[in-house]
Order: sequence, then C-alpha cells, then structure tokens
Amino acid sequence: MPRYPNILILLLDTARAQNFSCYGYDRPTSPHLDAIAAEGVFYENAIAPGCWSLPSQVSLLTGLFPSKHGAHELHLSYAHHYPLLSEVLREAGYSTLGVSPNSWMSDEFGVAHGFDTYLKLWQCWHRMPEPPGAAVNILLRQAQKVNRLYSRYVFPQCNRARHVTQHIRRLLATTPEPFFLYAIYWDMHLPYYPYGHYATRWLPPGVDAKRVQQVNRNHLTYLTGQTTMTEEDFAVLQTLYDGALATIDAEIGALIMLLRQRGILDHTLLIVTSDHGENIGEHGLMSHAYSLHDTLIHVPLIIRYPACFPCGQQVTQQVQLTDLFPTILDLLQVDRPEVSQELQGISLLRSPAEERFAYAEMLGPHPSIAALNRRAGLPQETPQPAFDRTLRCVRTPDAKVIWASDGQHALYDLRRDPAETTNRFDVDAKLATALLDTLLAWQPPTGMPLRASAPELSPDARQRLRDLGYID
Repeated sequence: MPRYPNILILLLDTARAQNFSCYGYDRPTSPHLDAIAAEGVFYENAIAPGCWSLPSQVSLLTGLFPSKHGAHELHLSYAHHYPLLSEVLREAGYSTLGVSPNSWMSDEFGVAHGFDTYLKLWQCWHRMPEPPGAAVNILLRQAQKVNRLYSRYVFPQCNRARHVTQHIRRLLATTPEPFFLYAIYWDMHLPYYPYGHYATRWLPPGVDAKRVQQVNRNHLTYLTGQTTMTEEDFAVLQTLYDGALATIDAEIGALIMLLRQRGILDHTLLIVTSDHGENIGEHGLMSHAYSLHDTLIHVPLIIRYPACFPCGQQVTQQVQLTDLFPTILDLLQVDRPEVSQELQGISLLRSPAEERFAYAEMLGPHPSIAALNRRAGLPQETPQPAFDRTLRCVRTPDAKVIWASDGQHALYDLRRDPAETTNRFDVDAKLATALLDTLLAWQPPTGMPLRASAPELSPDARQRLRDLGYID
C-alpha cells in the first residue's frame, strides 16, 4: 500500500448546491452523490471565490483568492506566480493526471503545470506531437485542423459525462499509486447536456422535444433584451440542468463502484465540488456572469476519506474552495513552509470553532462588454451599465453584502431571504456598513497585475471561447 492516499478531485463545472438532492432539492438529482455524502463529510455552506471557471478553479489549485493568484476577469491566464497543487503533489511522489473538457482549464491558460498527463477532451488528439522537424510540423498543422473540426462538430454531440469517465477509467488502469487525478465534468454548462431518460425525466407537462429545441440558450441575447423568455422557458432549462446533473451523478456512481471493486476507494481522498453555480432566470440573469448571488457562489462540497473524515458528518460552518489545498497538505503532512505561508485558505482538518467570513470577487465584467454586444448583435460600443462593473462580497451564515464599483451595493438577509430577492442595504444600514468595513479590511494583497495582455490562443481555443460567448 502506498504511503500516501490517492487523491481524486471530481469538479462538477457550473453546479450550484441548491439543485442537489442532498442539499434539500425536491428532485432526486444526485442519489449516488447523496450516498457518498452519507459516507463522508458533507459541507452545507461551501463558497466559491469567483463566479466562473478560471478564477475559481485556479483558487482551488493554489489556495489563493483571484486577486492574489492573478487569473481573473482582467488577466485571463495563470502566470504561475505560485505553485499549483499538482506541482506540490508531483514533488511528493504522486502521479498527476488531469482530465478537462473546459477550454479555460488548459495549458494555454497556464493551469497544466505539474501534471504528468493532461487530457483536453475537446480535441481529437489530446496532446500535440512535439519536436521540431518539417514532417512533424506538417503533422502538427494537420492535427490542429482535425482538432478544430472535432471540437466544433463532434465533441458537442458526445455524451460528455461518459467521455470523462471513460478517460478516468483508462488513466486509472495504467497509472501507479499514489495518484492525483483532477477531473472536470462539464455537462451542466449551457446549453446543458442531459442524456438518455434524464433529458426528458422532469419536463413540464405538455412540453415535447420540439418545444425544448425552441427554448433560447443564448444568455447574452437575453441579458441585453434581444430575446425574451417566459417562465415555462426557464422551467424547461431547469429540467435540462437537473437532467445534466443526474447524468453526471450516474457516471460518478459507476466510477465509485469501480474504485470499490479495485479495493482502493477507502485509500482514496475523494473530493466532489464545483467551481461556481448558475442563474436560470433568478435575479433576471442567465448563465454565470455579472453576479455574486448565492446561485453562483454557493457550491457543493463532499469529502470522503474514512481515515480522516468521519462518516456522515455535516458541517454547517462556512468553508471555501481555497481551503482544499491546505487541507491536502495537512492530511499528507507535507512540509512546504514557502508554500503554506502564502495560502489564504484554512485546513478543514483544523478549522477554527468560530464562524468564518467567506469572500468572493468579480474583478470586471466577464464575458467582456465587447463580447456581450457582439453576441447580442449590438454595436460593440453599446454601453451596458448594469454589467460593466466590479463586484466583491463578504458572506456570513446570516447575511451577505455585495460591494459594487458603480455604488449599487446590496445586502441580503440569508436567513429570512435565502433566495436574495430583497435588497436591504438602505434598510439595515448599520449591518451593511459593518460588513463593508470587514470586506475592505480583508482586501487580499494583489499577487499579479490586475491588467495584462491576453494570452496567445490557438485557433481551436479561440473559436471555442467565441462559440461560448466568452471573448469577442
């Protein structure tokens, strides 16, 4: 048996906590994850530090908030100023593996450091041929062309959750222990990808496949008023979102069975979480942009490892994705003071008894206002004051204040108004001021320049991000 446990992080991209049955949702969307939660520790209030993939996932992999690690709305890549979890674990003797169907989480954006193998599943060839000869260069160009066609026409049609699981199985079959595997499931991202009976399981009465196809999936045209949507439209999207979660849940159930059969489940630190949530009509918004509401920052977190995490424990205290890096170092007893002294999270094995504040940041509009206007068919210079701003928030279990650069701050009573429908900033001025003071006092030191040139993207990555509406 290896000295260290295996580490398996399953990240469910765009998964908000409120749609999991183990978080009280009325549809049985996550029975296999519910079972995992019953065998491990279930965190009721896990808060993401950002509202989209790059800043939140880099926070998980560095233990730092976006304004310190430097990969965020104003700097669209990770400049490797601090070591990633994969690098620290590889130095400790781990085989390090990554499986990503998300274009932001790739070597082009600086997040593949320290991985022995990193599969980019939107490509037909996950890794390009390397050395310099002329024949290789021709092969490289041909591979790039095939990859562009594959990512545009083939990958969107595949069962993405099963695609991820199949590659996890193949990697585990050939990788020595201990391994660190970071795998992303992407089915809950717009336009949502439920499969099999999950695609129709919860459709409203009278809604057929033709009606489903008519529902708008372009959040940018909706946000700019170019497309109107009804309550039924959002009800349909909600069922597709739930079906995508159930699709992933079934795949994770099969993966857990494999780990049990191989006899390594109890020797594997299993972490299931998300980078951010989703607005499906809430707050007049779609997708995961321009907001720090709980629909976007309250994420699931389940940890199973019987040696350290008690079976069936529920933790109500607020925790954050930044806590996972120090937790893993603590569990492994890896002594890296030059790393630990920079971390902004707290080990979940040593969490303080008192309640903590939780923080999140959106350092600028993303997608950019130019990308928003282009996808909405508007002139690029069209002003979008409701979205062209910076947001920061501080959260307690009872209340949350969101500071906005345009002065349109918000305060929510989370106990009486968990859906954040009523802004009490002017009504509860004393509490609002106290939380704003806490937020301003917390402001983490900037680790990287807030503005820098965009990374050089391959044609494949640029087209995928354009198709998703992230860049212009």
